Amino acid sequence: MGEFTIRAATPTDVPVLFELIQALAEYEKLSHAVTGNPEALKEHLFGAKPYLEAILAESAGKAVGFALFFPNYSTFLTKPGIYLEDLFVLPEFRRKGIGKAILQYLAQLAVERDCGRLEWSVLDWNEPAIAFYKRMGASILEANRICRLCDESLTQVANGASSLRLRPSVVEDIPIIFPLLQRKAEFDKKLDSFTGNPDTLKEHVFGQRTYIEAILAESEGQAVGFATFCHNYSTFLTQPGLYVDDLFVLPDYRRQGLGKAMLTYLAQLVRERNGGRLEWLVAVWNQPAIAFYEKIGASVLPDWRICRVTGDSLTQLASSTFPDKIS
Repeated sequence: MGEFTIRAATPTDVPVLFELIQALAEYEKLSHAVTGNPEALKEHLFGAKPYLEAILAESAGKAVGFALFFPNYSTFLTKPGIYLEDLFVLPEFRRKGIGKAILQYLAQLAVERDCGRLEWSVLDWNEPAIAFYKRMGASILEANRICRLCDESLTQVANGASSLRLRPSVVEDIPIIFPLLQRKAEFDKKLDSFTGNPDTLKEHVFGQRTYIEAILAESEGQAVGFATFCHNYSTFLTQPGLYVDDLFVLPDYRRQGLGKAMLTYLAQLVRERNGGRLEWLVAVWNQPAIAFYEKIGASVLPDWRICRVTGDSLTQLASSTFPDKIS
């Protein structure tokens, strides 16, 4: 194996990072989607309000790979996580252990930060990458699809009427939000994976280091729905966005426009924060939800899959032996 190093990026690395982003887009056949610029990337990496972090892989002083990542959150675990937005190694430097070392580096970072999981997405046609990720202990979430609002669709939803029945949550709402989270876990058939607790959720929504925000939908003074969300980032757009971790309305209050009102509220928030997109996941079996999302203009991305390393697999990946030259 050739010698290489992995290190945190610095502001002087931004030009080469942007070149690697363009190379990644070309490999994924998405060059047309790169509309951002290195100046915005530099601001979002190293400015007053950073949205993401970056690491570089180098061989003989040349940048040959990179990863860009940011924090996400699991309300079911009540733990932050790391979302890997981009991972790329130049073709001539593949099969040298660089991709594996980058994932190990990030898994170690996740464990050091007491995260619950490490996630990223992969195109379903990229079978070599999928096989590699599975060997690393990742689960491929075949039953979920990414939903996305961007460009004109995002603007149209943001221009909709916002409901007076929605409001940002306050710290006193945690005893209300947590049971709603449990109801959502039950609806999603994932109650067995719901291991979080209200005290931790309170700390992560309202503490000194916040990871996630929440809004409530109310009817006659009763909380009947909620959404939790955090920032994400598009390196192709060089813009932040919002990711909806949860959106749920109690069954008796559906078909009253509350789900659409919450998405409208969040789309407006994206625009207020100069974001580029609003994203969330939907289960493939939830056809009514998919039809609803498509009706309001969201794209349900058919060829992207979420990869996830959590639990023992995350610990094992983090404790794997690194190459000698990682800094």
